[in-house]
Amino acid sequence: MVTKQPKFGKDFVQIARKADNVARIREGKGSHVVVEFEDGTSVSIPVHANRQLGKGILHKITKAFKAAGVSGLLLLLA
Repeated sequence: MVTKQPKFGKDFVQIARKADNVARIREGKGSHVVVEFEDGTSVSIPVHANRQLGKGILHKITKAFKAAGVSGLLLLLA
């Protein structure tokens, strides 16, 4: 099985929808989605049409997901 790191905002939103410890997913301002975790933290994810996330925001979102305990970051999203 081939695994890859998610590089688009929509990939992170899909992972958040499948995760057990996500309290709420809501629309933010513009084309952003806010993912709120059960531990009280939240992260804003830009979901721009077919544009990859920059490496800085990609690192920030990945770090937030790992800190909240969301497993499955390295998935093959089909």
